[in-house]
Amino acid sequence: MALSASHILGAREAAREVLEEVGLDNYLFTVDPREAGWELKVEHPVSEGWQTVTLPVDRDLLLASRTDRGARRLLAQHWRERIRR
Repeated sequence: MALSASHILGAREAAREVLEEVGLDNYLFTVDPREAGWELKVEHPVSEGWQTVTLPVDRDLLLASRTDRGARRLLAQHWRERIRR
């Protein structure tokens, strides 16, 4: 499937919504398409400074999370486990 600008913008907005559910106060992030799927890179403050976490992301699940609360909760749970706060 060819990626359009609207897919990329939708993925970015979906990731922002999921990160809000994760509960980070401050963060920077990018969502990038990769050959094997999408990648989320999150930078956030920790007691020692800043931490960068890179996570693989299922594109379809991420896009679905914009309208599917269950998908958003599933992603938030997975990301919360991987992101040390």
